[in-house]
Amino acid sequence: MLSRDRRQWLDRQLLAGCAAALAVGFGTPGLCLAQEPTTMETAPPTAGAEAGKADASPQPWLRGQLRSRFVFRATGDDEDSDLIETLSLDAGHAATDRITAHLMGRLTWDMDGSSESFASINDSYGDRVDGLLYDAWVDIHRVGGLSLLRLGRQSTIDTPVYAYFDGGHVASEEFGSLKLQVGGYVGVSTHLYEASHSGDLTSGLYAQVRPWTGGRLRFDWMHLEDERRLGTYDDDVLGAAFWQHVCREVRLESKYSSVGGESRDAQARLNWTSPEYGAFVQGSFYTLFKPQGDLVLEADPYFQQLNQLFPYDQWSILAAKDLCKSVRLQLATDLRRVQDAGDIGFYNRDYDHYYATASLFEFGVKGLRLSATCDLWDSTGQDITSFGGDASYEMGETTVSGGTYYSLYKFDLFSNSERDHVRTWFLRLRHKASASMTFDGDYEYEDNDFDQYNRFRLGVTWRF
Repeated sequence: MLSRDRRQWLDRQLLAGCAAALAVGFGTPGLCLAQEPTTMETAPPTAGAEAGKADASPQPWLRGQLRSRFVFRATGDDEDSDLIETLSLDAGHAATDRITAHLMGRLTWDMDGSSESFASINDSYGDRVDGLLYDAWVDIHRVGGLSLLRLGRQSTIDTPVYAYFDGGHVASEEFGSLKLQVGGYVGVSTHLYEASHSGDLTSGLYAQVRPWTGGRLRFDWMHLEDERRLGTYDDDVLGAAFWQHVCREVRLESKYSSVGGESRDAQARLNWTSPEYGAFVQGSFYTLFKPQGDLVLEADPYFQQLNQLFPYDQWSILAAKDLCKSVRLQLATDLRRVQDAGDIGFYNRDYDHYYATASLFEFGVKGLRLSATCDLWDSTGQDITSFGGDASYEMGETTVSGGTYYSLYKFDLFSNSERDHVRTWFLRLRHKASASMTFDGDYEYEDNDFDQYNRFRLGVTWRF
């Protein structure tokens, strides 16, 4: 059983990745994540992909998804087996029902007990069976003047920092020539792996306007309280965001936040998309103004494991072009600079990363997709060139894929360590047995400077 402190830093990690993880039904424990905070990047459109057709058939009043996964991991003489069940339910229809509801939860069985090499979030409790409730909220519709009235366990990512709480959230309808919308929320902060929620509070107010065509401005105030064994933390976070569709092809986004009256971070992104020419270009910038110290969990989910994250700047450029119907070329670069050279160290690194990917779609063989990637890394005296690639073949309702990729730095969430020079090989299989049932499986082999890891996963997804 893990100590309270260990459980708290695990909770911080879960909160930091919660928004992305929920989108995929919470990934396999032990996943290695990139160390950088998420900027506002989105992937370019995939060439050759056909637009999905909307399902016009009426949905049942109660609908959902049950996903079952068996996960086996091994390294040396150590191994670990887990069975994970994830259930998502939706009840009612917003267009016709006054009240709708959503629930999402997970049940995990550690089949062979805790493992030294594969400690996971589930080990924060002594029991080998662990259940967690991620979402449990109801929406009340057609309340005069409101576009949203939500009660229960919920989250929102539009705020300056990710908000996850048990409480209420209301938002007005847009009104006036500026299309003003105001909203607020308050509740007990949801820290899934803390023993007590006493003294934890998430609250905030926001306003947004659409003062001109294609433009939107949003302003946020958040008040966060976090009571821990070593004291009570109390922080106010301010945020401002701006979105602008310059024209059909160009979109601009920018965000800024401050904590305790001091600038915290800022980011900006510019997208240009041209479907006619099969081209996409994205440029983004992120800057951290002040060292990330020990704040409330929501404002700084990294401190317990990374300690201070020092100020840095990061630039990213991504360009993609369809050379023809079956060939797509993608070029990208990521440049990161710690603002003070004296702060460079673990988790605070300078690097240049350049890569190019060429993809072939159904090139001579129907259902076949091939891609190859070349990476150039320059970091703290290391100049490395690496190659990766993958192939997938779609045979009716079955898709087989495999490949390899390289990571100069890869952060292991659960071992609280940074791995260097990681080569990963993978093989995946997916079969759609029916409209409601899908089977999938995959195998990954990871080779780094110190050890080798094997992971095998089998899953079935039932939609109803």
